[in-house]
Amino acid sequence: MNIYYLGPIGTYSEVAAKKALKFVNGDIIPVSTISKIVETVNNDAKACAVLPYENSIEGIVRQTIDNIYPTEVKIQAEIDVKIEHCFISKTKDIKKIKKIYSHPQALAQCSDFITKNFDEKIELIVSNSTSDAANVVLNGDETCSAIASSDIANRLNLEIIHKNIGNIKENKTRFILVSKSKILFDKNEKTTIVFNTKNESGALLKILEIFNKYNLNLTYLESRPSKEIFGEYNFFADIDKPFDEIISAINEIKERCNFYKLLGSYPILNS
Repeated sequence: MNIYYLGPIGTYSEVAAKKALKFVNGDIIPVSTISKIVETVNNDAKACAVLPYENSIEGIVRQTIDNIYPTEVKIQAEIDVKIEHCFISKTKDIKKIKKIYSHPQALAQCSDFITKNFDEKIELIVSNSTSDAANVVLNGDETCSAIASSDIANRLNLEIIHKNIGNIKENKTRFILVSKSKILFDKNEKTTIVFNTKNESGALLKILEIFNKYNLNLTYLESRPSKEIFGEYNFFADIDKPFDEIISAINEIKERCNFYKLLGSYPILNS
């Protein structure tokens, strides 16, 4: 079973894909966009993928939830990856640096380091990924630097000037392993659903009251436009129990919704 991930090589998505290899036999293959990954997996029952789902600082990855819910793809597992941004260049001398390349999220997550070490003349340049940023530095001169992982720095033989430069040291990204085919694990720990409430006053409150009635802990709740009717929203919810323990609550939720779908009941794979 091939495991697709958001490329290029050297991204944190590749780290998640390598973690998935401990549980799924196959090859890991980079793909350029989340939408293309979901399309590929939705068309191939023998394929799976790891997708970034939520960052502890920047929040939900909306491209992921927007792309998976209309398909037959299901969440099979959660994989957490610690994000440790490094400041890398061809030189060890930080005083030579005039340009910093990186993905916009990485630049935002390392803003304190940038402010502390550089003045307003520093040029911040957005890249498609931290891996792309590192490759720009490889092909540039000593005035160029990147915020990227230590893994890609070592692969490209670039200097790591500073390690773990993020504003928040315990920065993690939650990835989901997805597939059309059921991947069997020993136990499930979480359930993710999407629902669309009836267009009436207090509709969402009535759904939340069901969660409260059954003493269910919502670890995540996000609204996204339905893309069908202006002003209509889908709600994505994570519940910290397996599906077979919350069936009664789900049946009540269905009765109060225009639309409901189970996106997955799955384990957390952190070993």
